[in-house]
Order: sequence, then structure tokens, then C-alpha cells
Amino acid sequence: MNTLHYTIYSAIGVIIGLTLPVILDGVERKIKAILQSRIGPPITQTLYDLIKLVNKEIKPIHTSPFILLYLLSFIATSIASIYMVETYVYTLESIYITLGLSLLAVSLTSLTLTPLLVPNPFSYAGGMREVILALINESAFILSTTLYAAITNNLAQLKSATTPSMLLSITTAALTMFISGYALTGRVPFDMAEAEPELASGVLVEFSGSLLAAYMYCNLLKRLLVNLIIVSVTVTPLIGESAYSLAAVYALTIVLWVIFAITAVILGRSRIDLAPRTLTKTYILLLALSITGLLVHAYA
Repeated sequence: MNTLHYTIYSAIGVIIGLTLPVILDGVERKIKAILQSRIGPPITQTLYDLIKLVNKEIKPIHTSPFILLYLLSFIATSIASIYMVETYVYTLESIYITLGLSLLAVSLTSLTLTPLLVPNPFSYAGGMREVILALINESAFILSTTLYAAITNNLAQLKSATTPSMLLSITTAALTMFISGYALTGRVPFDMAEAEPELASGVLVEFSGSLLAAYMYCNLLKRLLVNLIIVSVTVTPLIGESAYSLAAVYALTIVLWVIFAITAVILGRSRIDLAPRTLTKTYILLLALSITGLLVHAYA
């Protein structure tokens, strides 16, 4: 691929990556409304909300640290999206997914710290819930993603994965990756930072105007990046490097977003003391089965 084509495909991929989360959030809200027998807002409602917030003249106090965290989260997520684009329009190398995971961790850390800095006790309570979930889900997501990529790092290995032990390893690693990825997106029942009415007086009230718009947009970017990483790791051994591969990845990312949206409608809320404990046990079991299957296959 020449430099001009690479630049064009990269620019298109970045533009899509920055605008797609806003559209997909509107699609998700419409899907939820349909499944709940409501009309719901238009698909462009999220865009209207962000524009309205940016145009507000209200300026919340103590904005400096939050602007820094949002800027860090936005830059990390945007660069990670660029790495995901380069994976398919330039070269299929695992280094890009590794860098994407590292930048995702930076973005998640920045967003997790934000509620802890708000001078509001309810926001601090919600922030500590986010910290607990982040420690569990980030670790499981990075471990399962790395493990899955290591097992299926080339097509030859994927074709040879016909033994029961290797199939067990791949399946459990993929299951862990999807579960932890869903939890990282902060959908029901893992939106516990704002799950109770009294906690809504924390971040969502202390923030307003452009600061709240930045908070919402960074969370949407985070959701897209998580989905993009899952799809990239899953389909990388099956497709080659080209603009068509990038289009396929974005198409599957949209499908995964819709699946997560439907799942959020089906699931109910969970207790704050039950969800982290259940997730931890689930991840330990699945990762243990995956590693065991890999070891059995290696020494068989």
C-alpha cells in the first residue's frame, strides 16, 4: 500500500472512529426504546445533547483537574483507535493491539479517577465502586485479550486448534474477553457508580456544560475502543490487511455494539456487593480453564 492510500485510509478510519460512538449511542437508545415498547428519541439525540451541553454558559467549579483527565483520556483513546486502524491498513502486527490495550488502560484510569476528585461525597462513593470494578475488569480484559491473541496469532495455529483442550482454551479466553469487555462499557448491571438515585447527585450534577459533554463523549469513545479491540483480536487471524478488512472490522464493531445494547435491556441490576465477587470468581474459573487447556495441548 503506498503512502497516499495509507494516509487516506487512516484519515477515514480516524474520522469514523471519532464520530461513530455518538451515532451508535443514538442507535442504542432507539433499540432500548423499541424493546421496551416506547418510541424513544431520534438516533441523532446524543449529538443534540452534546451540542446543547457545549453551548451552555454554565461553568462548574474546580474544572482544571477534570479537563486534564479528559484530555488525557481523549488523546489516549484517539491514538488507540489510530493504532487499530493501522493494524488493518498497514500491517497486521500484534504490537498495535498491545499499544491499544495500554492506551485503553490509560483512558480507563483517567475516567475512573474523575469521580474521586469531585468535591461531593456521593460522587466519591460512586467513584470507589468504579475503582473496584475497574481493578477486576481491566485485569481480566487485558489477560484474556492477550491470551486469546497468543493462541490465535496466526491462521496456521487457528486451523490446528482441533483438539478438545485447545478448543476449551480458545472458548474460555474469548468468553472472558467478551464478558469483561461488556462490563468495561459500563452498561447494566455494571453501571453501579450511578445505579442508585442518591448517587446521581454526584458526577452528573457536579458537571455541567462542556465539561459534562466531555465526560459523556470520552465514555462513548471508551465503549467504541473496547468493542474495536474485541473485534480486532477476534478477526485478525481470519482477514488480511486492506481497506476492506478495516470496513469489516467496523461493521462487526457496530454489530457487537448492538448486541451489547440488547444485552443491557435484558439484564437486571445487580447488588454492589454481589457483582464484583461474582465477576472475580467467573474470571478466575474461565482463565484457569483457558490456561489449563493451553498447557494440556502444549504437553500432549
